[in-house]
Amino acid sequence: IPPAHTETWSPELVLADGATDRIACTPGLAPVAYPLSHGRELVVAATAAGYLVLHDRTPQPFLDRAVWRADGTLLVAGGLPDAAPHATELVLKHGAHAAESAFPTTHDGGRFHCALPLGALPSLAGALPLREGRWTLHLRERGAAGSLLDAPVRCTPTLFDGLPATRTVRGKPLTLDRHRHDEAFVLAGPALPATDRGPYRRRVLREQHYPLHRTRPLRDTVLYSSFGGRAYGDSPRAVHEELVRRGADVDHLWAVRDAQSTVPGTARAVLVGSAEWHGALAHSRWIVTNTHLPAWFTRRGGQTVVQTWHGTPLKRIGADLAGTLCAGLAHLAPRPRLGRQWSVLLSPNAHSTPVLRSALGFPGELLETGLPRTDALFAADRDRTAAAVRARLGVPPGKKVVLYAPTPRDDLAYDASHHRLHLPLDLGAARRALADGHVLLVRGHPLVADRLPAHHAPFAVDVSAHPDATELLLAADVLVTDYSSLAADFANTGRPMLFLTPDLPHYRDTLRGFTLDFEARAPGPLLGSTEELIDALGDLDAVTRASADAYADFRGAFCHRDDGGAAGRVADLLTD
Repeated sequence: IPPAHTETWSPELVLADGATDRIACTPGLAPVAYPLSHGRELVVAATAAGYLVLHDRTPQPFLDRAVWRADGTLLVAGGLPDAAPHATELVLKHGAHAAESAFPTTHDGGRFHCALPLGALPSLAGALPLREGRWTLHLRERGAAGSLLDAPVRCTPTLFDGLPATRTVRGKPLTLDRHRHDEAFVLAGPALPATDRGPYRRRVLREQHYPLHRTRPLRDTVLYSSFGGRAYGDSPRAVHEELVRRGADVDHLWAVRDAQSTVPGTARAVLVGSAEWHGALAHSRWIVTNTHLPAWFTRRGGQTVVQTWHGTPLKRIGADLAGTLCAGLAHLAPRPRLGRQWSVLLSPNAHSTPVLRSALGFPGELLETGLPRTDALFAADRDRTAAAVRARLGVPPGKKVVLYAPTPRDDLAYDASHHRLHLPLDLGAARRALADGHVLLVRGHPLVADRLPAHHAPFAVDVSAHPDATELLLAADVLVTDYSSLAADFANTGRPMLFLTPDLPHYRDTLRGFTLDFEARAPGPLLGSTEELIDALGDLDAVTRASADAYADFRGAFCHRDDGGAAGRVADLLTD
């Protein structure tokens, strides 16, 4: 598919007999750009095969210097096109997902300079290396919205011999390279050690390394896993902090996927998929997880596996999806087998107890303990935590914080582990109506790979990287969601909730369905458009009055076990 920003022409000589012949040149010919009157440029360049080529395209920069620092910072410099904006930024765009990172550039005459701290990118989860994948480089006006016409950054032929250029930072390989002959990109490899990568090595770890460690004595170690290693948060975090508070004489290990989480000094990170992680699954005496463990994991004698799950199942899950669009083998087949991995399954409330047992096919001990992650909503320092989160996010004093947390859609996914961001909210209309008095925090599910572009800030800010959703609930004045289990958590605060559900018939009747009469019991209005949401946010007092009875019923049904002591009850299970 030809790129939208470039049209390419191959000049040929017409010989006396009418035949044509392409024009040869040295492959190292430096590109020469000629500005055109309609805002584009004509570039004379060489192909990789050594033929002359003409490009009619949007003005594009050329990279002629690139140096890796030891800490994983990539220093780049190059020439700007004549039509470059006064202030620009370099943008890394993920090749498969709608995610990007932008870095301001400095200008020096007709040149640009930029430092990309790819080994330690600032994020709400701490300094993290660039996420795995291929990231293309682009230049655009600083703060502008992204588009298919964002100018790619191209490499001059003088840079070709130095590519690919790789720097490995704490086991994470980062490589600057080129594709399509001269377009620059960065390849972020997996954080796993080289000896643990690849299909063959994964099989060896699964079929030889893991069984070997199962023959060795159990260790007094707790292995925690939150959403398969995607975050330091949720109920496993609450249990960890309770055990640390008690001074439990155990080692704490935290599963981390692709080095995309930071863990506190009270725990040690182990990379998901590494030999160390396989060993930890085999010999940890206790495992605390909020989602499924690998299918090949088998709980051994003396090993305790606590499945906290990750919220009240308002929507149908597991075996209960039979008859819906999601009734595939990925949801239905593994449930009884995976359920046998657990020693105990926790339920947040009486409604969830039969639902979880049926949907997850769990025949063992099921304890109605409440949800450990909600303990933070009852903590004595919850107001201080909320203020700290607001300050960290740069929320101005006096502005109302709206947390928007849509649930992922199974029919909007790249693959089973990476979902698209479902965003029916018109951010432009919301900004025009609400920006003076509101800040919108957009929180994607841990499985959602897309991110909200930075140009929507400061009104709308993507907070998906924040490791713990409960802290965001504390900071929020109002929750906007659709079918997320966070509604049951947020009901503990007594603050208003709004439900943006324009696809309700499709979600209810085709995609998943619910474990309750959602339309009758939702603790807030069901809104079908951005305009309705704006109106509701403009009169929250009226919303609160109209929803008071439904809110009280919802809170009584789903929050009756939440009292700030759920993590303590789980800790008792592990230490008794």
